[in-house]
Order: sequence, then C-alpha cells, then structure tokens
Amino acid sequence: MSDLIDRYLAAVAALLPKSSRQDIVAELRDLILNRVEEKEAALGRPLDKADTETLLREIGHPIAVAGRYGPHRALIGPEIYPFWLLAVKVLLAIAALAAVIPAVIVMITGHDQGHRIGGILSDFIPSALSVVGLATVVAAAFERGWLKVGDFANWKVSELPHVPEGKRWLGGSSGSSWTGGRGWFAKSRFEGVFELAVVALFIAWWTGGLPFPMERLIHAPDGTWITFNPMVLSLYWPILALAVLQAVSALVLVVKPGWVRARAATEILCALAGLALSAVLYHAMPIVTFIVDGQPAADLAKLQRVVDMTFMVILVVAVATNVTKLFVDGWRLVRGR
Repeated sequence: MSDLIDRYLAAVAALLPKSSRQDIVAELRDLILNRVEEKEAALGRPLDKADTETLLREIGHPIAVAGRYGPHRALIGPEIYPFWLLAVKVLLAIAALAAVIPAVIVMITGHDQGHRIGGILSDFIPSALSVVGLATVVAAAFERGWLKVGDFANWKVSELPHVPEGKRWLGGSSGSSWTGGRGWFAKSRFEGVFELAVVALFIAWWTGGLPFPMERLIHAPDGTWITFNPMVLSLYWPILALAVLQAVSALVLVVKPGWVRARAATEILCALAGLALSAVLYHAMPIVTFIVDGQPAADLAKLQRVVDMTFMVILVVAVATNVTKLFVDGWRLVRGR
C-alpha cells in the first residue's frame, strides 16, 4: 500500500512547480493517509492493494489533482472574458456580413444561383473560426501579461460620458437622480468597438490586405462584366484617408469616451469629407456599368436603372447623415458633452 501511495504522490509532484512542490505533496500525503485511516476503520481491517487503488482513483488522476493544487491559470480569466465575448460577437457579425453581401450581389445579378448558400457557408465558416481564434489568442496574451493593457486599466469615472435624462438606470424611480437615457445621437462604447471593427475591415479590403471574392462579382460565366467608373478608382487615397479618420474617431470613443470635443471635431472632419466625396460620386454617376462583350448590356438595362437608383439613394442618405452629424457634433464641440 505504501508503495502505491508513493508512486501516486511522485506522479503528482512531477506536474507541480518546484517552488511549492514539497508543501503540496506533504499536504496531499496527509489527506491520503487520513482517508486510509477512515476507510480502514469503516472496513475493520487494513486496506489491501485493490482497496488502495480504489481510494486513490476516487481522489483523482494525478494530472487532475496537480491541476487542483497547482497555480490556477485559465486560458481567459473572468476579467478578460467579457471583453473577449464582446469582441467575438462583433467579429462574427462582421464575418457574416462579409459572407452575405457578396452572395446578395450575386443573387441580384442573377448568376451562380445554385451555389449561393454553399458560397455563404464556405466564406463564413473559415472567417468565423479565424476571428474567434484570433480573439482567443489576443485575450490569452492579455491574461498572461504578454500584452500590457497600459492606460486602459487606469480609467477614471470623471472621463465617463455624460448620460442624458429620460431613461431609468440601476432600478431608480422616474424622479430619481439616477434616471437617464441615451439621446438620439449618443453612442456607447460597444458601438465604438463595432464601428472600429467595420472600418478596419474596410481598410484591410480597400488596401488589398484582406482577400475578397470580387472575381465572381465582376465577371460572370456568361461574359457579363461589372465595370467601375474610373473616377472611383482615382479616389483611392481620399477614401482611404476618410476611412482612417473614421477609425480614429471610433478609437477615441472606445479608449477615451470622455474626450467629447476631440471626437466631435474628428466627426465634423469626417462629415465634411463625406459631403465632398458624395458630391464627386454624384457627378461620376453611373458608378458601375454592366458590360457584355465590350458593349453595354441592353438586356440588363432594368438592372442598371435599379443599381443607379440604389446608388442615388445611398448618396442622398449619406448627405443627410453627414449634414446631421455637422449639427450634432458642432453642438457637442461647443458644449463639450
């Protein structure tokens, strides 16, 4: 019996850190011997080899026991887990959009009908697994201190954004000082994270860092092509600069939500650039043209009109949004809230 206990303790000790090995083994030995005494008292006889095997098996496999007694290290701890879960939700939503949008465009153009669902799944599943794996690796690196949180951990209550009135918080009554509500144009930190992720995805695609299945969108098997207006291609750097500026604005909301004036100034610059870009694209209409064998496709004239109208609606919405942003963020810039 003593030989079995020694072998068991040696197997556990081999999996423990040297600094605490001796103390843990001594504690575990006392536990086992107490269990042996209780078992012998219950049976009224000394334990044989089979009884000792059963008792040690009840205590647990050496790997499991070493895990219980050793340092408790989770892949993602309870403090990092909420951030990891938020990042995974955002990234999965972006991956879903990146998989669905090309399929919708293919469906509108009427090509590759039989492979739409398969294309969505084949695009989404690898992207989803990749983003979840990436988020897990980054979270584990923060958990182990390989990546430093820096100033993010030194947040201050005074830097939290002002909460407008109109909605209950923390279960307070409607007349309580804890009542509050988000205004129509207020943005949360979650929205900042989502905005930053979407803009980063666009920048990666726009600069060629992220592959995108454009071939099946612009060149169909029946010889139909989708060509872009050369004016759009000449706007490469302005569009990239606008995307980077929008990413900076989202980053301010995520890292320093109390910097209201800084974000408002950045949003005003983005709105002005967006209005200028909308004006250029309006004069560049049509943005895309359907071509068959080098000539405009007569049988796709209806689709061409629908696409042109869609781009026109998008431009009108963009102008309205940017004008609204000018007024809202101009007010924030003045008031600082």
